[in-house]
Amino acid sequence: MTPSQGRRRLPLAERREEILKAATELIAASGFKGVTLEAFAAACGMTKAGLLHHFRSREELLIAVLERRDTLDLASVVDALEPAPDAATARAVMSGFVRRNLAQRSLVQLYTVLSAEALDPAHPAHAYFQARLREGRAMLQRYLLAWHPRPGEAAVDLLAFLDGLQLNWLRDAGIDFLAQWEAFADRFFAA
Repeated sequence: MTPSQGRRRLPLAERREEILKAATELIAASGFKGVTLEAFAAACGMTKAGLLHHFRSREELLIAVLERRDTLDLASVVDALEPAPDAATARAVMSGFVRRNLAQRSLVQLYTVLSAEALDPAHPAHAYFQARLREGRAMLQRYLLAWHPRPGEAAVDLLAFLDGLQLNWLRDAGIDFLAQWEAFADRFFAA
């Protein structure tokens, strides 16, 4: 930023959202380990000290980025948080998630990179990803797979398929994610 541009004063919530959006893009492109506080600050036209006013550390910023994504995902399906009465309803909800993720390749990449980095117990998001997996399985069992004869096993199968497909899709953009999902869903939701 040049001195002639000056610093922009934004309301706290607006500045925080700006920081989280920029941080999401930087982490998706470089991984968490590859981005410094200075880089996060520069992406928002701030100083490091200004960024630290909003987030006390890189780790706190990382967790806020992850929580923001979860909040946005939940908001996109808030009406669907009634238990799915049958396989067709559950499939429709999951297909909505899949389509939403297809439109957010950088966020899928962010989660894929961070979840791999967070396999290390010393990573600041290790506990977050453990809790997210546990809570995600429980949510699937309770809301989308209650109709299934083995909802716990089905939740693991569904998450494993989606995680694997996302990883391969990120490596090879030629993979037709939606077609692969539909073929899997034809088998999975026929159980």
